[in-house]
Amino acid sequence: MKIRDRLSLQFTLISALLLFAVLAGIYLLTGQYRKTDFRERLLDRAITNAELFLAQDNLSEEKFREVQKKYPQSLPEERVHIYNDQDEPVFIHDTAYQWPRAVIDEARNKKSIFYAEGNRQTVGIYYVDNSGNFTVLLSAIDSYGLQQMHQLFLVMFAAFTISVIILFFTGRLFSNIALSPIIKVISEVKFIRSTSLDKRLKTKAGKDEINELAVTFNNLLEHLEQSFESQSSFVAHASHELRTPVTSIIGDIEVTLLQERDNEEYRMILQNVLAESEKLNDLLNNLFELTQSNIDIKAFQSVRLDELLWQVKDEWSNRIPDSRIELSYDLPADPKKFTIQGNDHLLFVALGNIIKNAIKFSNNNIIRCGLYIQNNMPVISIRDVGIGISTHELEKIYQPFYRGENTRGYAGFGIGLSLADKIFRLHNARILVNSELNVGTEFLISFSN
Repeated sequence: MKIRDRLSLQFTLISALLLFAVLAGIYLLTGQYRKTDFRERLLDRAITNAELFLAQDNLSEEKFREVQKKYPQSLPEERVHIYNDQDEPVFIHDTAYQWPRAVIDEARNKKSIFYAEGNRQTVGIYYVDNSGNFTVLLSAIDSYGLQQMHQLFLVMFAAFTISVIILFFTGRLFSNIALSPIIKVISEVKFIRSTSLDKRLKTKAGKDEINELAVTFNNLLEHLEQSFESQSSFVAHASHELRTPVTSIIGDIEVTLLQERDNEEYRMILQNVLAESEKLNDLLNNLFELTQSNIDIKAFQSVRLDELLWQVKDEWSNRIPDSRIELSYDLPADPKKFTIQGNDHLLFVALGNIIKNAIKFSNNNIIRCGLYIQNNMPVISIRDVGIGISTHELEKIYQPFYRGENTRGYAGFGIGLSLADKIFRLHNARILVNSELNVGTEFLISFSN
């Protein structure tokens, strides 16, 4: 079911329930008023009968004439009896119907009673007169009132039915008007494809929900466009970087196969093939790690940053014997202050990439690594005295395969910092880079406990 149909039905249902409650309240109150009014008429009619037959000698002629005028105004299907203290009918001898003795006694004891049997209502009064005490019982059917109630029910039913129909079509009209901006957004989105991510939805100056939806969707399109561009750039750079060692390997093999060579030449060619194969293997490993860093890791464990930093230092000191890495700690006694939840392997790779770059771009000068607490958060600093990074390139260093203008003479693929950035963001860590050309670079990594 479409939203506009659901809204129309919901609007109609709620309005119909409210209308039904109002009409039902009016009908019930009218019915209650009819019963009360008819009861008063019954009581007045019973008193009229008592005055006519029993109180003639106590009334003035004028008052008695008024009673006589009222007496012929009988009620529909009226029944009336007057009983003396011996429960014998007097004055009116209608044998078609007699009230039970229990009813007569109840009226005599309570002085006044009222009850209903179906549509017939009965009133009884105990009338004290100088000629004796009498019980007057009178019943009738409010035919006119019941007919009016029936007509009122038919009018209300017709009004309710017509109102529900009008409400349904009115709700449908308003739902179409309310959802027209969304329908417009849908029609615009239908024409957006992967080849046209530069298109944007039209927005207005207002701050309604539809406009916010359009703005949010435009932001999403912008992110998608950037992601597609990054992916295209990544594929292009990856293809180029993979092609270079593969082409070199193929070229060396083809040249070798052109003629017979001595053992020394074969050895040199195999060494070149091995070196290019190792580059290719390093590149594939970096690409694999870059892909793995996009996976959300839920099974984190406790990692002590002081031990992790020492492991990274030990690893790269062994890999590059000429490197000089100095560690310094300024930590509290409680290890919990510098223990985080994370993946130790990925953190090892990320810190290793930064330290490796520091060693490479500082020409094996001293690399100073520190761990301290700042604003109740552990911070790792890695500082070198190398070639530095220009100001306009700082924002690009985390792009895959991006390499600065002053790094042309250094080996590498431009993946290390991109991988490190993804890993640190996965661990809710913030990276701050301070750098100056030909002076050095400092990386500050802040971890949230």
